[in-house]
Amino acid sequence: MKFLIADDHPLVRRALSLTLERVSPGATVLEADTLSAALRSAEEHPDLDLFLIDLFMPGNNGLEGLTLARSAVSPVPVVVVSADESHQSALGALERGAAGYLPKSLPEDVMRAALALILAGGIYVPPMIAERALRRAADSHAASNPSGQQGLEHGHGPSVSTPGINALTPRQREVLNLVVEGLSNKEIAEQLTLAEATVKVHVTAILRAYGVNNRTKAISAARRERTEHSAG
Repeated sequence: MKFLIADDHPLVRRALSLTLERVSPGATVLEADTLSAALRSAEEHPDLDLFLIDLFMPGNNGLEGLTLARSAVSPVPVVVVSADESHQSALGALERGAAGYLPKSLPEDVMRAALALILAGGIYVPPMIAERALRRAADSHAASNPSGQQGLEHGHGPSVSTPGINALTPRQREVLNLVVEGLSNKEIAEQLTLAEATVKVHVTAILRAYGVNNRTKAISAARRERTEHSAG
């Protein structure tokens, strides 16, 4: 495989290069420190498998560089890697067709799993987007219930609407089904032929989608959701 990293910080390029080599041992990793150099490299290497680009580097000041990169290498996936962790930037990049938005603060194992997900044809949505969706759902619930009362659902106590299964990708739904069955991350990884770190990324997304902080609560919420859908 062949990857192109466009970032003006040598240490960042080195760290990303090492991560990519762990994702795909033996891969060729190209580097560029300006947008123009990256676009030239992309033209010289039409066999790229992935293009990683920083939003702010010489020649690039935001999302316009992403548009140029996508145009230059389409249909090769282009991924934004940025120190900017605002949901506006992440959402803007995804809306412009980025295959993922990777904050530079991501732990190395999560970064590796996210890249593996993208190379498998998926899209990595960072935590700030899921958290924003949960906040909006909570605000919507509060706006529709101005008295401050919280409804009781089927005797399970107070609840605030969360995206639930509708916020999950097809692969995350597969993982959720196996979580509900009681399988561990390792067992899920073996059954779905995934890296265990990739499963962890999916489980984290599931917890956020249900607004919970552990697997037991996620299982309970998923089962309750299924029961409610069946009753409906």
